[in-house]
Amino acid sequence: MPAKWTIGIDIGRTNLRAARVEGGVPVKVLRERTDVPGGPRGVVEQVRSAVDELSEGEQAGGLGVGIAGQCDILRGLVRYGPNLWWPDVPFGEMLSSATGLPAVLRNDVTMATFGEWRFGAGAGSTDMVCFYVGTGIGGGAIIGGHLLEGASGCGGHLGHISVQMDGPMCSCGRRGCVEAYAGGANLAARVRQELADDPTISTALRAAGDLDLIDARTVAGAAVDGDTYALEVRDGMAEALSSAVASTINSLNPTVVVLGGPVMSGFPSLFEMVADRSLELCLRSALDGLRIERPSLGDLAGVVGAATLAIR
Repeated sequence: MPAKWTIGIDIGRTNLRAARVEGGVPVKVLRERTDVPGGPRGVVEQVRSAVDELSEGEQAGGLGVGIAGQCDILRGLVRYGPNLWWPDVPFGEMLSSATGLPAVLRNDVTMATFGEWRFGAGAGSTDMVCFYVGTGIGGGAIIGGHLLEGASGCGGHLGHISVQMDGPMCSCGRRGCVEAYAGGANLAARVRQELADDPTISTALRAAGDLDLIDARTVAGAAVDGDTYALEVRDGMAEALSSAVASTINSLNPTVVVLGGPVMSGFPSLFEMVADRSLELCLRSALDGLRIERPSLGDLAGVVGAATLAIR
């Protein structure tokens, strides 16, 4: 008789989360820093260790893994990703070999989208879109009750919607992606460059003395404290995000849009600004029955979705 529980793993650029999940509920959770310096093999070892600890000597009913990268689900590959900087890696095969479990591999936000749809903010809907704003910007969609994956599993990368054709360079190699404006890594890099290029910009962000120490969390903290420059940065992020969200609403006509991630929640009023502006920008016909929500599963949406998709 198959086990009633499965294991979900969420591998981000910064954090790795793992959980033993029963009926959509994480009953045991592990968190640690992602072993980025260790590369794919280092991360596989983290997953193997987590599976051993969560299994407690029992056999899991499945293993689902979400990772911050482009996943070719036909071949079990993690394609080159701008946040983990891996080349094409046969990650699915590596995971299965290390854990003894068949691994279901998807993009991390694809997994979070599935989790929020089954057990979170999108439960009961048939058409839902997710944007997660963190180190990068991930996206996912449920269309007609089915996970949008595309021909090879690389569908749903909404962070690479272009909001300005001649905009700043994104880490993916294209210009003007919404991730270039509002993803945490690109945002921090742009702020550091602006402050280095223009010493007349007045901001508390200079107080640390070393501009290299500025990251998205630093900028968000300054915005919370009312720093004028940091709030202007937030406003620019909100406009770019709203453009991408509205374009997605117009394209996919969801009934639920979920906006989350540490950068989205870290900046004051950013969620409200993006939600309100997106509704202003989208087509009137797309407004019927539409609601914009925060995630309800918090930072465990990815592990819940991964574990649940492993059952499927």
